[in-house]
Amino acid sequence: MKNEIEVIYSSRTGNTKRVAEHLAEALGAACRSIVDASAASEQATLCIGTWIDRGTADAAARKYIEGLRGRRIFFFGTLGAEPDSEHAAKCIANIRALCDASNEILGAILVQGAIDPMLIEMFKSMPKDNVHAFTEESAARYAAAAHHPDAADFARVIAAAREALT
Repeated sequence: MKNEIEVIYSSRTGNTKRVAEHLAEALGAACRSIVDASAASEQATLCIGTWIDRGTADAAARKYIEGLRGRRIFFFGTLGAEPDSEHAAKCIANIRALCDASNEILGAILVQGAIDPMLIEMFKSMPKDNVHAFTEESAARYAAAAHHPDAADFARVIAAAREALT
């Protein structure tokens, strides 16, 4: 019997929702917001999407992940940084650490997403010695991130999920 798969996501600006919808369509899986996650089948393998907040899953996703027991899970998410950065690797480690030991983590991937304009404005008001302070360099990163997630990002998540779920 084929294992049922469900895609559950938390999204602030729509980046992670878009990735989740593409993933669900590719896998032929149900797709629902974390707000409706209680409707997920107890037997389903879960593909859980989150946006990165302060180096880990956002609060809603964190609460959901911490409550899971005995589940097979694939994580995906969006962040403003480069997905192959040291920061992204730490974010994945932090998300994995949220899981109870009874869960089986099948894999994880992060892709870049556009940064919430409200955050960019907040960064502009920070003192220059703050790691998140707005600079010409960060402005260039924000501009590059504005074009994500894109078709290549969707394809990377789908490929990673297919590999992890087989």
